[in-house]
Amino acid sequence: MAAAHRVAQAHTTSLVAPCTEARRPPEMIVFPLVLGSALVAPNTALASTDQAMPALMSVTALTAAVLQEEEEEFVADGTWHGNLDIGLSKSEGNADVETYAIIAKGVREYDVHRYTLEGLWYYTTQDDIRTQRRALGTAKYDQFFMEKTFFYVNALAETNEQALVDLRWTAGGGLGYQWRDDSQWKIKTELGLSYFDERFDNGDERSYTAVRAAWGLETQITSTLKFGHDGEVYPSLDDKDDVYGLASTYFEALLSSNMTARLSWLITYDNTPTNDANGDPLERADNLYLLSVGWAF
Repeated sequence: MAAAHRVAQAHTTSLVAPCTEARRPPEMIVFPLVLGSALVAPNTALASTDQAMPALMSVTALTAAVLQEEEEEFVADGTWHGNLDIGLSKSEGNADVETYAIIAKGVREYDVHRYTLEGLWYYTTQDDIRTQRRALGTAKYDQFFMEKTFFYVNALAETNEQALVDLRWTAGGGLGYQWRDDSQWKIKTELGLSYFDERFDNGDERSYTAVRAAWGLETQITSTLKFGHDGEVYPSLDDKDDVYGLASTYFEALLSSNMTARLSWLITYDNTPTNDANGDPLERADNLYLLSVGWAF
C-alpha cells in the first residue's frame, strides 16, 4: 500500500502542477471551445461569450473540486490499521483448565514510512497451576527509497516458560523488496543482519551475529476470506547449528464490518534448545493452534 500511496501522490501532484504541454489546466481546455462557438456565430459572438463566462467559471470550480477530492483520496492519513484477536477457553470437572490468548497487529503507513507492531500473549492454567506462559513481540520500521525497495530496522523479544526461555531478543536491519502491494496480494521479502541474544532459566546464555531472512504474504481469497503467511529465520554466522525461526499462518474470515474470526498456527523453532532439569534437550519446535475472534481497526 505504501508503494501505491507514493505513486498516487506523484500522480496527484502532476494534476495540480502548473501548466505543461502534457496536461493543460481545465480553463485552457474549456476556453477554446467557448471561443470556437463565438467564431461560428459572429452575429452573436458578444452575447455568446457573456453567456459562456458563467459556465466557464462553473466548470473551472467543478474541476478544481474534483482535483481537490482526488488529492485528498490518495494522501495517506497516517493512522494505525490492524486487528486485535482474543481466544478464551475453560473446562471444569476432573480437570479445571483455563486458556487465554491475545494476538495483535498494527500497521501505520505514511508517505515513504511504514511502522509495524505485532504481539502474542498466551497463558494456561490447570487446577489453578500455571502450565504455559508465552509472550512475543516485534517492532519494525520500513523506509522506501525506491518505489518497491526499502531499508528496515527491527527488534524482537520473546519469553517462553515451558522452553525455559527467560528472554530471547534480537535487533538489526537490512533491505527489503515489496513485490506486490494491492487489494489482491501483498508480498515482500527481506534480508539483513541482526544481533541475537538468548538467556535461559537454567543459566545457559548465547549471543551471536546472525543473518535475518524474512518473508510475508497475504491474499484476499474472497471478499470475506483472507489467507496470510509470514516468517523470519536467524541462522548464526558463528555456529551453523544455531538457527532460530518463527512463522505464522492464518485464515481470517470477516463476520461483520469490524468483527473477524481467525484460525492461526504459530511456530517457533530453536535448533539448539537448552536442556531440562534431567539434562535432556527440550523440543526444538513449539506449535500453537488458535481459534479466535477479533476486531479490525
